[in-house]
Amino acid sequence: MAVKTTLNATNLASLGADRLAQLLIEISAGDANAKRRLRLELIGQDSPSRLVSEVQKRIAAISAAETSVGWRTLKGFRGDLKSLHDLILGQIEPSAPKDALELLWKFLALCNGVIERTNDASGEILTLFKTIPADIARLATDLSSDCATLIAPAAQALMANRYGQSDALVSGLAAQLGEIGLKALRAECLTAAKSPEKAPSARPRKVSRWKRRQIQATQLHRRTRQEVTHMALEAIADAANDIDAFIDLQADPKQPSTAFRIATRLHTVGRNVEALRVLDAARGQLHLTDLAWITLRIEILEASGQSDGAQGLRLQTFRHTLDPVYLRAYLKRLPDFEDVEAEDAELDAAIMAGDASAALRLLIQWPSLDRAARLVLARSKDISAENRERLEFAADRLAARYPAAASLLYRRMVEAILISALTVYYADGARYVWEAERLDARIPDQTEIEPFSVWMKRLREAYRHRHDFWQRVEG
Repeated sequence: MAVKTTLNATNLASLGADRLAQLLIEISAGDANAKRRLRLELIGQDSPSRLVSEVQKRIAAISAAETSVGWRTLKGFRGDLKSLHDLILGQIEPSAPKDALELLWKFLALCNGVIERTNDASGEILTLFKTIPADIARLATDLSSDCATLIAPAAQALMANRYGQSDALVSGLAAQLGEIGLKALRAECLTAAKSPEKAPSARPRKVSRWKRRQIQATQLHRRTRQEVTHMALEAIADAANDIDAFIDLQADPKQPSTAFRIATRLHTVGRNVEALRVLDAARGQLHLTDLAWITLRIEILEASGQSDGAQGLRLQTFRHTLDPVYLRAYLKRLPDFEDVEAEDAELDAAIMAGDASAALRLLIQWPSLDRAARLVLARSKDISAENRERLEFAADRLAARYPAAASLLYRRMVEAILISALTVYYADGARYVWEAERLDARIPDQTEIEPFSVWMKRLREAYRHRHDFWQRVEG
């Protein structure tokens, strides 16, 4: 049974309407945003059409405001914006969906001005605005809006997309706009791009040089008119599935990130020969080790019937990264029996790979614990102890069958902690010592590792000044 003092809607309802009304009056005293929200809720209950008018007035007031929103008022301002959004969707949409859609367009148009006069390091305000395109698309679909009524506000929103608030707008409206609507939207954006750009309004008050630097350091990147236009046309080309139009928009198709985006789209529509040509033409070499690039190339090679090339790239990538995903994909495509031989050969070779830590991670994940143990016994000094969580997991997996290897991993972590001299890790270090001591009794005599007692003596001599650590070990 729920506790009656828990703060939830059911328990609050038990107070009764009169008492709740008194509490709301008390709580909203001195809080302009709370009072405004309560007043708008009352207006909405009395007259939905009047609520539309009041929300329009509030949006207009926010749009016209020029004063900076400081940290003292930021929380309230965020709440005010969220309340307006909630009122549009919760109160106005059910009774007047067309008015709600119009208000959402106006609310979205607030974004640039709001972002530029606030210093919202949390990003909550921009996140709120980024939800609006999905609301617009949903309402436009529910209302079966004529695409002609959507083009002008959509173009306006796209050309004002300085902070990414409308990035999802075109994809959301694509089905409603259709091919004809998307072409009209593109034409509208191109026309808008040729119009003179409105100069940004000056700041209402002077700020110190230090304050200006602080603001610039936390300010979001403001896209230029050229960037905004380019991204709008790209989004329209993607929505229309017009790959050639997307390619024509690219100033430098040989730039690796651009080549990747073009090849991805060509692959999606089955133009794999062209996709490979684009990847091959990309400048430089650094991108050739990028896993996203490699994965795309493998997919394109497979889709174009070049299975041998795809297999070769999988194996090459595995040997370079020791990522088990590529080895599993490679083995999966080998004939029966050949896969077992290839698996053994690659895992055996991994033991002597250049990156001992990556090799240990591979052998533990695979799993091939016998090889992992051999690796640890042969190369424990080559294994990095920076990621202690991963190393502790490996030691735990090895402890049952390979106590000597597990003990070496625990010792490796202890030595790393003592070298760092960070007292915050001493408790963990003491626990690792106890684990190594516990495992010592199970290590066969013929195992060629330093005995635990000898290791401890050497450690005590080398780190005799780490008194806090030794107290924890003995504690």
